[in-house]
Amino acid sequence: MSLDNEASISDLLTRQQALTIELQSLQDHLNRLVPQLEEAQTQARKPPDKPQGTSPETLLASATQVALARYEWKAKLEGLEVAIAWTQEQIQQKADELEALEATMAEAERRSEQTAQARRGVTQLNQAIDQVKQQLSELKGQGCLHLYTVNLPEFSLDEQGQIQVRPHSFRIQ
Repeated sequence: MSLDNEASISDLLTRQQALTIELQSLQDHLNRLVPQLEEAQTQARKPPDKPQGTSPETLLASATQVALARYEWKAKLEGLEVAIAWTQEQIQQKADELEALEATMAEAERRSEQTAQARRGVTQLNQAIDQVKQQLSELKGQGCLHLYTVNLPEFSLDEQGQIQVRPHSFRIQ
């Protein structure tokens, strides 16, 4: 696994944790708003109290207070509906971000595994080349003198995890 990929996966895990916390916080906020909404709906549906008073002034003051109390609950209801709708939108947005992040993490882990497999393959290829070099040296030691130089490849991985092949001239000694 390349260092960049390891850092990327680490960053993605950190972002996933942060999104999960944000999502839980929004859900908790929504859970606190719902009972308030139910109370506001109940209060807003109640018929208005009958104004009481012994004079036009007290009757006017009482009617004004009754109307204000009723409209206050209606205003709270509207405000809570807006807050709940916004919170639900935020929850959906964070859930979508989390889903996309998890897909990105899965892709990063897949790339990481591919890079690890490529490294193992490159190591095996280079070990096989080393065996061929050793066998050629042994052949020369056994009297096979017509082999002097053989072109054998060397394998490596670049920064993107791609296998690179370099020609290498092996001189049998």
